[in-house]
Amino acid sequence: YFIQSNLSMALSPQQLSAIFAAKKLLRRELKKKINGISSSDKKSQSDMIAKLVVSHDKFCESRNVCVYVSMNEEVCTESLIKNVFEMNKNLFVPYFNKDDMFMVRINSFEDYSSLPIDTYGVRQPKDYMERDHAIATSGLDVMICPGLGFTTQGLRIGRGKGYYDNYLTKYEEVWKTLPYTIALAFSEQILEEVPTTDSDRTLDEVVSPILMKKE
Repeated sequence: YFIQSNLSMALSPQQLSAIFAAKKLLRRELKKKINGISSSDKKSQSDMIAKLVVSHDKFCESRNVCVYVSMNEEVCTESLIKNVFEMNKNLFVPYFNKDDMFMVRINSFEDYSSLPIDTYGVRQPKDYMERDHAIATSGLDVMICPGLGFTTQGLRIGRGKGYYDNYLTKYEEVWKTLPYTIALAFSEQILEEVPTTDSDRTLDEVVSPILMKKE
């Protein structure tokens, strides 16, 4: 159920245009599919995924972990965030603005629970400028990533803003290495293929109940 990958592709301008159109269509289809998952199924899949992650060697060995703060249509990460603190790890979560994304330190589960909720229903550290940033301080060992769809090889389609791809590029420029990236996916989010460009990062692993069942 943990699938590793390392792929890259070079594409022509004509291919890029076709891929952008294919991505737009695929995002629309995936959003409909995810919206069709019941709340109880989302919870059961999220619980199963969290148990798999906390027993993962890379996660257990890590010190500095970044976990996305989930929206309703994403694999829920709240129990995983609790586990980070229970395992005495350092937690970083994303702060988004219109143009950029930062991974900032959260000091405790109480600190996390007190974060203001934005218009998307996501907790965000509005005081992000006053907090430690992962790139500027400790770096990251593991990054838990969201997305709309994934292949078993770790190809990912997000929401089209490029936040995670751009962040990993900036991270690599500073640290000359990358954190271990793990995607969390409902079974319905696993795809045969995903249209990608050179700027799309391939993630190290995908964790999903459907992949576990195939083992």
